[in-house]
This record gives sequence, C-alpha cells and structure tokens, in this order.
Amino acid sequence: MLKKIPTAFSLLAMGALFAIPYQLRAQAPAPKVPEGYVGHDPPAKGLAPKMKVRESGPAAKTYELTFSRGDEMISGLTDFAEKYHITSGHFTAIGAVDSGILGWSDPDLKVYKKIPITSESEVISMVGSIRMQNGHPYVHGHMVVGHPDGSVIGGHIVEAHVSLTLDVFLVDTSASAPVTAKADQ
Repeated sequence: MLKKIPTAFSLLAMGALFAIPYQLRAQAPAPKVPEGYVGHDPPAKGLAPKMKVRESGPAAKTYELTFSRGDEMISGLTDFAEKYHITSGHFTAIGAVDSGILGWSDPDLKVYKKIPITSESEVISMVGSIRMQNGHPYVHGHMVVGHPDGSVIGGHIVEAHVSLTLDVFLVDTSASAPVTAKADQ
C-alpha cells in the first residue's frame, strides 16, 4: 500500500492552522497586573540626564587572580594594583570566605554599619572597581555571600578572608585614553 506524502501546500496549510492560536494570543490585551507586582514594560527613557560615559578603549588588560586560604582580598587587590600600576579597572569574583566585614552605608552618619561574616560562606556575587584616590589605588567592592541554610547577606566589602579559594577576574583600563561623551550619544 502506498502512503500519501504531504505536499508543500498541505504542510503550509497545517502550519497555518497551528499558528492561529499563537496569532490570536499575541493580539490579546496584556493581563492586568495584580497589586504588589510589576509587569514587563520597557524602562522609561531620558531619566538619567546626568549620566557620564567614558570609553575604556581597546587597551584594557584582563587578569585572573587566585587567592588562597587566609588571604585578605581587599589588601591583596590593593597590593596588586600598586605593583602593576593599575589606576582604573573593574572586577568580578567567585569563591568562598570564612570571615570578614561587609558594610551598609549609612547616608546620615556617612560611615558603614558592620555586617560581620563569621562562618563559611559562598561568594555568590562580587563586583567592584579600582580608581585613584589621594594618589593611591582605591579598591571599592560589593559582595553577596550565601550561608549553608540558603540565607544571604551583602554589602560593601570592608574586609574578606578567603577560606578555600577566590578567583578574581580583573579588567585593567588604566592605559585607556579617557573619552567623555554625553549620555545621549
């Protein structure tokens, strides 16, 4: 017995039938957003008129720094920046710490409220920058760490002592010629 092979026309017709529900769904009005939720609306434009832009340029170098048990991360990054003449850059990291101090910046007192790290913690997110301050490299970083029960804490890194290892990926933008542009360019 011969089987009938679908023709291109019949395949096209079948595809059109399957596409109808999608087309109807795409034209349906967006569902009402319940109280306490936000939708997927695009962000408003033009709300950052004071934003400054600096092109880093192609001269950036990337380093991978591996810290070991007991190393203090801020001290190590500061030493590295001084030794390699890094005057501007940014970094990310992953790893683990077992002690340290994070800080919450109190805008009224202009100091950090201490948030201690007192146990083994996974570094879930760490980002920061290096810039010059008073003629010396200044390391500014923020970190979120996770505890064994799944709870997290985060804040400005005052100090962080590595437990197992910490891999820092640092992009040195020091050699880049600063190019300033308006935000709307």
